[in-house]
Amino acid sequence: MSRFISKPGPPPTSCLTCRRRRKKCDMTRPSCKRCLRDGYECLGYEDRKSRARVHQKSTSLPTHSQAQSNLPTVPANAVKSETANSIVAGLLEDVRDRTSRNTGRAVRPSILGAAMLYGISGPMSLTDDKRVITNPSKEFDRLWPQDQSQSLVHPRHISHVKRDLDTTFNTDLASNGLMQVIEGFWQSIPPSIDGIEAMREDYFGHVITAYQIQRLSYRFTPPPPEISNSLTVKLTKSKRIVWVTYLAAKVFQVLHQDPLTQTATVVGHIGWVDKLEHKFTTTSRSNPSLNEVGERLMVHLELASLKFNLVDPTSGYSLLRNALPKFFQLAAADTNLLVEQPDGNLTISCPHVLRAPRFELRRFVLYEAVSAFLLGLPPLVEYGYDGECDSEHFGFEWTYGTPVTLIQVILQVNSWRAGSRVRLDDWQTLERRVTTWKSPYATLDGACANDSAGEGRAAVQEGWRHVALIYIYMGVCGASSHDSRVQTSVDRIFELGEAIGSSQANIHMLPHCVVAGVAARLEKHRIAVYEKLRSLKGTHIWLFPGTQFSEVLYHLWHGVGLGGAAVTWNDYVQSRCAVAPA
Repeated sequence: MSRFISKPGPPPTSCLTCRRRRKKCDMTRPSCKRCLRDGYECLGYEDRKSRARVHQKSTSLPTHSQAQSNLPTVPANAVKSETANSIVAGLLEDVRDRTSRNTGRAVRPSILGAAMLYGISGPMSLTDDKRVITNPSKEFDRLWPQDQSQSLVHPRHISHVKRDLDTTFNTDLASNGLMQVIEGFWQSIPPSIDGIEAMREDYFGHVITAYQIQRLSYRFTPPPPEISNSLTVKLTKSKRIVWVTYLAAKVFQVLHQDPLTQTATVVGHIGWVDKLEHKFTTTSRSNPSLNEVGERLMVHLELASLKFNLVDPTSGYSLLRNALPKFFQLAAADTNLLVEQPDGNLTISCPHVLRAPRFELRRFVLYEAVSAFLLGLPPLVEYGYDGECDSEHFGFEWTYGTPVTLIQVILQVNSWRAGSRVRLDDWQTLERRVTTWKSPYATLDGACANDSAGEGRAAVQEGWRHVALIYIYMGVCGASSHDSRVQTSVDRIFELGEAIGSSQANIHMLPHCVVAGVAARLEKHRIAVYEKLRSLKGTHIWLFPGTQFSEVLYHLWHGVGLGGAAVTWNDYVQSRCAVAPA
């Protein structure tokens, strides 16, 4: 039930944009010149005879069916199709420009927020049976961390994004008639979020847009258009992915808090990750579609990534291991990914899966490869190495700066250490492949010399070359940390680390720090590695945070490696097992 109450006092004369920005308006009509000068879109003047506000009881907020009835009469598939096409040209293209040029240009309104609002507004079955939860707020009451005093926190370094969106995002929502959907979305907002803040029309857009911008800013490069296209289509079509993305945004807010105040909130979010894993990744149907399996695998990987961030690598690895059946289901459905071994057994083709059409398969392989490598664990998958995948086009550089060619080498060393029965290349062949590999980025003394971002990327990838060489020498040949070949690569990694300095690319040096730390002989090098790993935490992380690895190396240095003594890769694995059993 709505009622109108007149506001006292004279009517406002400023334009809507200046009023929201709390700036003095020059009152030029039809558009305020101050807005245009400051780069904002003028929303015009309020000419209504009766200014009023609408009072609604919380119990009268529209349900899903009511919100749907107020939507513009546009077919749902048309809205989603138009949204999916707009996302790439909107948010991701702008973020790509911000990442590459770091200009002060204002961010365009996020179509992503509107798309996700549309996707999440409907009722969703949290399990695969026929029960449908039509009031998701009750489910969230049971699941979401109960921190009623916790209000929405916008990180300082993205405050300018919020300021730009105050005008542009509101305009976008109004023009698309999505206010009704936002009110319907109220039913899905967790109780930990202040109700007044949640009902603001820009709330959801701010949370998701800020998260996407921040997340992409930590990527090695902006994603290629074909990958971003695929991911955004999945995002707009999957309610599970929308919910997990919202959780990821809240996790990033938590990680921006002071460590002394975030502990209780982190514990609550960890519990919610576990509950969502059970609800979103299990199925009661005997024959789910491949698209559904792929969606659940993507959700599983996102939850594993959150566990990596919130807890530690070994905790996230347990979620990754639980995702293995879904990986096998998808891989088995594509005969191009299977290769028969001489003994008749089927294995997953390493070069083929690294360029598989489904991004979730490639993402799983990357997570599995670096987990087995840095945690010293046996591979979850038996790969067949029937050729090479030399196309960086399908690689992982845009996420973590990891070259596909070198990931294949690391996968083979993982298989060597696990005693795999498939045919593997000898260490000389692997070494030659690493030394002859050429990075697609310019060398440090080449064309990127005047480009700090390009120089950082080139240094990260050159460092991966020496990471792979050390792993070959210590993991396959059994060399100790005192081997001259190992020490040459260690020295080179430290040189590259100094070249990168404190630039944004330094978070992609975590694997380099771990491997160089294993083989470091000098105390100054060990201290540098320890301090660097301790700094890679919160939102400033690679795939893994660095804290747990610093503890493992500390154990190694004060045990077998005391006083700069020689260590082997097995010594490192033993220290990891002692400090962080998986």
